[in-house]
Amino acid sequence: MSIQIYARLFDVLVTKCNESTEPKGSPTNEYGTISLLDIFGFESFKVNRFEQLCINYANERLQQKYVVDNFQAIKLEYEEEGVNVFDFSLVDNTDVMVLLEGKLGLITQLNEECVKKIGGDEQFVYKLKVVNSDSNRLIQDPLHRPYEFGIRHYAAPIKYDARMFMERNLDKIPSDLLKCACQSTNQLVREEFLQLSSINEAPKKSGGLKKRSEATKHLVFSKFKSQLTSLMSLIENSRTRYIRCVKPNKGMTPRMMDHSHTVSQLESAGLVTAIVISRESFPNRLSYELVMERFKFLSYKFHDCILNSGDIKVDSENLLSHLLAGITADSHLGRVKPFSCGKTRVYFRAGALEMIETIRQEHYAKRAIQVQAWVRSLFGRRQYLTSKRGMILLQSQVRCWLARTTFARQVRSAVILQCFIRKCMAAKELSYRRKNHASTVIQTRWRGMKPRGEFKSVCKAVIRLQCFHRMIMGRKAIAIKKKEREEQKAIETRFSVIQQTFDDATTIHGNASVFSVDEGLLDEVETMFDFLRKEIVVLRKKNTKLKKELAEAESDKREIFNHASSVDHAFALSKIRNEQMSKTNLALLDDNNRRRKEVSKLKNELKTQQQAHESQLQEMRTEFEMALRHREMEVKTMQQNLHSSAALHKREVQVVRDESERKQEEHYSQISRLREEIKNTQDSHQDYLSKLMDVLETTQESRRSISVPAGERVLRKKEEEISELRDEVARLRQDAGMEGNGDADASKKEAVKSMKYIVKKNREHRKSSVQ
Repeated sequence: MSIQIYARLFDVLVTKCNESTEPKGSPTNEYGTISLLDIFGFESFKVNRFEQLCINYANERLQQKYVVDNFQAIKLEYEEEGVNVFDFSLVDNTDVMVLLEGKLGLITQLNEECVKKIGGDEQFVYKLKVVNSDSNRLIQDPLHRPYEFGIRHYAAPIKYDARMFMERNLDKIPSDLLKCACQSTNQLVREEFLQLSSINEAPKKSGGLKKRSEATKHLVFSKFKSQLTSLMSLIENSRTRYIRCVKPNKGMTPRMMDHSHTVSQLESAGLVTAIVISRESFPNRLSYELVMERFKFLSYKFHDCILNSGDIKVDSENLLSHLLAGITADSHLGRVKPFSCGKTRVYFRAGALEMIETIRQEHYAKRAIQVQAWVRSLFGRRQYLTSKRGMILLQSQVRCWLARTTFARQVRSAVILQCFIRKCMAAKELSYRRKNHASTVIQTRWRGMKPRGEFKSVCKAVIRLQCFHRMIMGRKAIAIKKKEREEQKAIETRFSVIQQTFDDATTIHGNASVFSVDEGLLDEVETMFDFLRKEIVVLRKKNTKLKKELAEAESDKREIFNHASSVDHAFALSKIRNEQMSKTNLALLDDNNRRRKEVSKLKNELKTQQQAHESQLQEMRTEFEMALRHREMEVKTMQQNLHSSAALHKREVQVVRDESERKQEEHYSQISRLREEIKNTQDSHQDYLSKLMDVLETTQESRRSISVPAGERVLRKKEEEISELRDEVARLRQDAGMEGNGDADASKKEAVKSMKYIVKKNREHRKSSVQ
């Protein structure tokens, strides 16, 4: 009962909140919404019941949406391009959803058992295991009790306790409690439960059997499934962002991280598997045209990289194979290439595209350094020419500044002299004005003493008159108040006498007997007294009002009198001031006439000085224009010289280039000629060596055939000469294999010397043999 009350009140509150926040006067679909969905995470306890199944079912639906959003589109793209797809079964939970909400799934079996009259929890578990025996997501453990079953969720395998499943799925309210709630004094509770009662009574009124879908429509799991379906349809029509919340430790302790607990939460959320699949996927992709456009120029680094096959896919794969040679990536298939070629584009694994971009940037950096060197040389040349022109311009400016400084110094000297003369004249004028001002101040003070004393005496007299007038008015007011009091006292005395007379007339002393009096007379007397009292009150109010008006008139009179006295005093003061102003005016007129004469004199002097200054300025302008024309002519001449020198420089540069090319051609021809000479020298050297060996052999044979009468000393000497000749021949053969311009010349000289020495020895030997 409490659950139904809570659920009904929660639905009413949500409906009212939505109606209050909904925009008025226009359809809701014209406005965008930002919605937050906060649900329980994956739950796994020691005993998992109906509530844990509902929460885990909702998590499976959301996981399926997450997989579709993040991996399904990538999988379809890879399949269309013909790229090797990652192992999608690691994150796909379609078989779990089939087990839960298929035609013969868990929800259908549970609803059927709830509709049956003889259904039970154990029968539901038995039927579930029999019907879905081929599902690899349903755990059929022989050690399970009859009311236990297990499901392999995307996060972890869970064992559920099916007891109370049917009761919680039906969620029926006893009829007596429903009638009691319908008679509640709370209007909201009464209306909600009356709606629930009408829904429960509707099938009875309709008569006949309903379809199975209608029978299971009001079950808890069916409601939960329909609500979850509407929620998922709303999520599919929106732009979804996922936020995973991880609890760092079980004890809710700040600044402490339980790594095993955190990792288990990440595994339960499926994030570890998603990260593994993301690593195996291809985060970067480029079309073949863009690959060739960006990286084709890098093929010059590889001699065997030929990109003229005519097929852009083959050329791109050949280029990338050379650029990423020796690099592999990890995958569920082992070590694979860091890229994969599809039908229309190339897919790169993590880090592969960054590596190629790095090679490209390094190439551009080297070329940029070369361009910078050329540009800096150009800028250096321009800076040198600019500095040269600037120095010339600076020299002219300095000369101009020196002439201008000399002129300014002369002008300052003239101005200082003028200032000194004007200072002397102003000091003279100041001393005269100080004397005149002092006398004027003394006169002003002396003339103001008498009027000031008169004004003070008048003020004192006025104050005394005011005091006397206020005293008289106070006395009159006191007399009037005293007279009013006496009149009031007489009236009260009269009234008391009349009252006493009336009391005496109505009462007889002694026997205390009362006689009759005329009642009309008494009423008339009472009426007269009341009238008199009211008249007295009215007269008093009028008297008070008249006194106030009199006081106001007296105050107005005093103000008028004070105003008239102040006007008289102001008139007297203005008269005195007028006299003083007339005297001052006469003095100022005299001073003004004198000033005018001085001003006319100064104007004449200023006019003379201006004429002299204008003549000097005209002369300076003429000189400056002549100097400027002269400088412009010099600048034009320098520009013409600069152009001629630039043209001459270009011609000289061209001549030097032609000369360098001619020298280079001569150098190349000389090198080729030297190489031919070296080759001819080596050939002649070889021929000479062979001839020399023949001579040596002939000499040795002749020495053996000739009988030598000399002793062993001569033979030893001949053998030493022969060994020297053999060493020289060996050295010449070794030098014959050497190449190079300098080495060839040196070896040629040594060979000539050796030849001469050998010929000389041979001749001596022949002479000795003949002798």
